[in-house]
Amino acid sequence: MSYAILLVNDFIVVLFYYIDLILLKIGLKYTKMMLLICMKMIGDKMMNVLTDELAALIVEETVKRTNSNINIMNFNGEIIASFDKRRIGQVHEGARKVLASGDIVILSEEETSYLQGTQPGINLPIIFQDNVVGVIGITGDPSALVHVADLVKMSTELLLYQNYFTYELEGQLRSQELLIEELLKSEPSQSFIQYLTKQLNVAFLTYRKCIIINLEKQIFSRSSIVQRLAKIMDKATFAVAFTNYNHIVILATDELQDELNQKIYRIHQVFTSLNLDVRIASSLVFTSLNDFKNAYEECELVFMLNEENVSFASFEDVEEKTLLYQINEEIRERYKKRILGELDNQSIETLKSLFENDLNIAQTAKYLYIHRNTLLYRLEKCKLQTGLNPKKYSDAIKLQIALWC
Repeated sequence: MSYAILLVNDFIVVLFYYIDLILLKIGLKYTKMMLLICMKMIGDKMMNVLTDELAALIVEETVKRTNSNINIMNFNGEIIASFDKRRIGQVHEGARKVLASGDIVILSEEETSYLQGTQPGINLPIIFQDNVVGVIGITGDPSALVHVADLVKMSTELLLYQNYFTYELEGQLRSQELLIEELLKSEPSQSFIQYLTKQLNVAFLTYRKCIIINLEKQIFSRSSIVQRLAKIMDKATFAVAFTNYNHIVILATDELQDELNQKIYRIHQVFTSLNLDVRIASSLVFTSLNDFKNAYEECELVFMLNEENVSFASFEDVEEKTLLYQINEEIRERYKKRILGELDNQSIETLKSLFENDLNIAQTAKYLYIHRNTLLYRLEKCKLQTGLNPKKYSDAIKLQIALWC
């Protein structure tokens, strides 16, 4: 999908929105219908399913398998791809006969003498959604080509459908990205949001969460990710946006909070199944789309405050830390320096492990692969240096806050 086509898609979506707004105000229902029909025709023209690039691919692949010269003609009968490059741009009168009748046209040596731009062979209509969109011509002895002609036609039409559905998927994705981009604005347009949700046929359920997936320096298929997500969630209940090369934003919804949390777990499994190494952050639950921007910022805080080796975390996991970041940085640094003093890295890592293991001495020693007495010695050393006993609850809180700062 070229960037230019995506820009055209954006333009059409926004244009339709403003047409809707204007016509809603003046109430010209029939005029609106005519405008929509015209825009549909323009859209179909811009999105010609039989592109020059696709036609060239069909020719290249078909020639390999048939050892015959292949020509692809567009809806004007002009050759847009051919194994014989000299013929590209020429008008093919045999193709025009196919376009006019919708039937197969077989050309003999005699007939080609008076039909411009033709050679002996078989010319077949390329059908897409019950319309003839082009013609495929196979050069050679017609009697020898009968057995392969239908197969070539079928392969061509299958490739057209595959290309079209890829285009449709990209269009859906871009509309979802427009929706999420709008939700992230300081002052989003409510009418535009309603318009996009209607066009996408989505119905966001009561409980909602923002999820951000970070894929650092990894190659992935957008379509594979979207298809996998659609298998675990009703596509009418979520929106996904690829905001940059390695950043994916998902708005997931459900009627039950527990089920929503399960969806997030399944989202993580989707990326695992694709062998992608990801970091995932999820927001608190919210019920109004107006809170989406705050939820997005919560996810960003999760990434900022969590350890890099943690693959999945929710805002609930770091909420206490975020309270500290509402305090002036200078005050935080002063507190951290006063409490921790000159503790070395080993002492700091020991304290972190103790707090991660809920002050459980035996569990912490096992976690650090050290003897219980070694751990007790380290904790005593911390006590002597800071004046705070890590095994005492009130002192442990002071030390934990200092580590968070």
